[in-house]
Amino acid sequence: MEITLLNRLLAVATILIGVVLVWNPELVSNKPVPSDAFEATERRIWWGLVIGFGTLLLFHHKLLPWVPTVAATCLSLLFGLLVARLIGVALDGSIERQWVYVGIEIVILVPLLWWYLRVRE
Repeated sequence: MEITLLNRLLAVATILIGVVLVWNPELVSNKPVPSDAFEATERRIWWGLVIGFGTLLLFHHKLLPWVPTVAATCLSLLFGLLVARLIGVALDGSIERQWVYVGIEIVILVPLLWWYLRVRE
Protein backbone atom coordinates (compact mmCIF):
# COMPACT_ATOMS: atom_id res chain seq x y z
CA MET A 1 0.00 0.00 0.00
CA GLU A 2 1.31 3.41 -0.88
CA ILE A 3 2.11 5.86 1.92
CA THR A 4 -0.23 8.50 0.48
CA LEU A 5 -3.15 6.07 0.60
CA LEU A 6 -2.32 5.17 4.19
CA ASN A 7 -2.09 8.86 5.04
CA ARG A 8 -5.49 9.53 3.50
CA LEU A 9 -7.10 6.58 5.27
CA LEU A 10 -5.67 7.79 8.59
CA ALA A 11 -6.94 11.30 7.84
CA VAL A 12 -10.47 10.12 7.02
CA ALA A 13 -10.52 7.91 10.12
CA THR A 14 -9.38 10.86 12.26
CA ILE A 15 -12.07 13.12 10.79
CA LEU A 16 -14.74 10.47 11.40
CA ILE A 17 -13.58 9.96 15.00
CA GLY A 18 -13.73 13.73 15.50
CA VAL A 19 -17.25 13.95 14.10
CA VAL A 20 -18.42 11.07 16.31
CA LEU A 21 -16.91 12.71 19.39
CA VAL A 22 -18.46 16.07 18.51
CA TRP A 23 -21.78 14.34 17.97
CA ASN A 24 -21.58 12.42 21.26
CA PRO A 25 -18.91 13.72 23.69
CA GLU A 26 -20.25 11.45 26.43
CA LEU A 27 -18.43 8.53 24.78
CA VAL A 28 -15.21 9.64 26.51
CA SER A 29 -16.49 11.92 29.28
CA ASN A 30 -18.85 11.23 32.14
CA LYS A 31 -19.59 14.90 32.79
CA PRO A 32 -23.31 15.69 32.80
CA VAL A 33 -24.77 17.52 29.84
CA PRO A 34 -25.19 21.20 30.75
CA SER A 35 -28.75 22.50 30.74
CA ASP A 36 -27.62 25.76 29.13
CA ALA A 37 -27.56 25.43 25.33
CA PHE A 38 -24.45 27.63 25.06
CA GLU A 39 -22.46 25.44 27.45
CA ALA A 40 -23.80 22.29 25.79
CA THR A 41 -22.40 23.48 22.47
CA GLU A 42 -19.13 24.61 24.01
CA ARG A 43 -18.41 21.11 25.37
CA ARG A 44 -18.37 19.84 21.80
CA ILE A 45 -16.00 22.45 20.38
CA TRP A 46 -12.67 20.98 21.49
CA TRP A 47 -13.34 17.75 19.62
CA GLY A 48 -13.25 19.90 16.51
CA LEU A 49 -9.46 19.93 16.88
CA VAL A 50 -9.53 16.22 16.01
CA ILE A 51 -11.49 17.08 12.87
CA GLY A 52 -8.98 19.82 12.08
CA PHE A 53 -6.02 17.50 12.57
CA GLY A 54 -7.61 14.97 10.20
CA THR A 55 -8.19 17.74 7.66
CA LEU A 56 -4.55 18.74 7.94
CA LEU A 57 -3.45 15.15 7.27
CA LEU A 58 -5.82 14.92 4.33
CA PHE A 59 -4.78 18.07 2.48
CA HIS A 60 -1.26 19.00 3.56
CA HIS A 61 1.45 16.35 3.20
CA LYS A 62 4.77 18.21 3.54
CA LEU A 63 6.43 19.31 6.75
CA LEU A 64 8.98 21.57 5.08
CA PRO A 65 8.96 24.46 4.25
CA TRP A 66 7.59 25.65 7.57
CA VAL A 67 5.48 28.63 6.50
CA PRO A 68 2.93 26.63 4.45
CA THR A 69 2.79 24.04 7.23
CA VAL A 70 2.03 26.68 9.86
CA ALA A 71 -0.60 28.25 7.60
CA ALA A 72 -2.19 24.86 6.86
CA THR A 73 -2.19 23.92 10.55
CA CYS A 74 -3.88 27.15 11.64
CA LEU A 75 -6.38 26.90 8.79
CA SER A 76 -7.30 23.27 9.37
CA LEU A 77 -7.60 23.52 13.16
CA LEU A 78 -9.84 26.59 12.92
CA PHE A 79 -11.89 24.81 10.25
CA GLY A 80 -12.34 21.86 12.63
CA LEU A 81 -13.49 24.17 15.41
CA LEU A 82 -15.97 25.81 13.04
CA VAL A 83 -17.39 22.46 11.94
CA ALA A 84 -17.73 21.36 15.57
CA ARG A 85 -19.46 24.61 16.51
CA LEU A 86 -21.94 24.25 13.62
CA ILE A 87 -22.69 20.65 14.63
CA GLY A 88 -23.18 21.83 18.22
CA VAL A 89 -25.53 24.59 17.14
CA ALA A 90 -27.53 22.08 15.09
CA LEU A 91 -27.78 19.61 17.97
CA ASP A 92 -28.06 21.87 21.02
CA GLY A 93 -29.99 24.78 19.62
CA SER A 94 -29.29 28.11 18.02
CA ILE A 95 -28.09 30.91 20.29
CA GLU A 96 -27.12 34.36 19.08
CA ARG A 97 -23.78 34.21 20.93
CA GLN A 98 -22.80 31.01 19.09
CA TRP A 99 -23.56 32.66 15.75
CA VAL A 100 -21.34 35.57 16.74
CA TYR A 101 -18.55 33.05 17.34
CA VAL A 102 -19.26 31.42 13.97
CA GLY A 103 -18.93 34.82 12.32
CA ILE A 104 -15.67 35.55 14.14
CA GLU A 105 -14.25 32.17 13.11
CA ILE A 106 -15.19 32.76 9.47
CA VAL A 107 -13.62 36.23 9.56
CA ILE A 108 -10.39 34.67 10.88
CA LEU A 109 -10.63 31.70 8.50
CA VAL A 110 -10.73 33.78 5.30
CA PRO A 111 -7.31 35.46 5.79
CA LEU A 112 -5.82 32.13 6.88
CA LEU A 113 -7.09 30.54 3.67
CA TRP A 114 -5.70 33.43 1.64
CA TRP A 115 -2.34 33.08 3.44
CA TYR A 116 -2.20 29.33 2.83
CA LEU A 117 -3.08 29.65 -0.86
CA ARG A 118 -0.44 32.34 -1.21
CA VAL A 119 2.47 30.47 0.43
CA ARG A 120 1.85 26.89 -0.68
CA GLU A 121 3.97 25.43 -3.44
